[in-house]
Amino acid sequence: MTDMKKDTAAQDSATATAVAEAEPLLKVTGLVKHFPIRKGLLSRQTAAVKAVDGIDFDVRRGETLGVVGESGCGKSTMGRLITRLLEPTGGRIEFEGKDITHLGVAGMRPLRRDVQMIFQDPYGSLNPRHTVGAIVSAPFKLQGVTPEGGVKKEVQRLLSLVGLNPEHYNRYPHEFSGGQRQRIGIARALALKPKLVVAD
Repeated sequence: MTDMKKDTAAQDSATATAVAEAEPLLKVTGLVKHFPIRKGLLSRQTAAVKAVDGIDFDVRRGETLGVVGESGCGKSTMGRLITRLLEPTGGRIEFEGKDITHLGVAGMRPLRRDVQMIFQDPYGSLNPRHTVGAIVSAPFKLQGVTPEGGVKKEVQRLLSLVGLNPEHYNRYPHEFSGGQRQRIGIARALALKPKLVVAD
């Protein structure tokens, strides 16, 4: 009887896992972002730039989705909308079945551990006054997380993971090449082991 219960529990667990994997991690429906064009003394809106104009897609756990398009077609804007760094004009964004379309800063704070972004301009997204160690460890501080083995050890592990010398922990962004600064951004994005990473 005990073995039967164990088998049933194992089957239930496997079924739950299969269902979770089948459901979209991210579901985007009719996503829209229009930037108003204003003119005149009263700054009245005269037109709008349609940066993102009604897109739909799903991303499941373990999947990689590539979005291809010419410069200025709205790829970066889409990434910022998904990570809620920009407010959508319309549409719906769901993460793990939860509607995050209009979540504010406080509402998104718990989700920042699971949703991270790698920015296109590595130098512009790295504080030049902070060391690499401070930059990569910032997510731990913001989320109140202490990695096993300590922050410094984990930051050095992340630097090694992205192909940087872990001994460069105390260097500053300007001491690295553009490609190396991009890797610093990747290390920072991976720090909290997010479920979704948006690479601009």
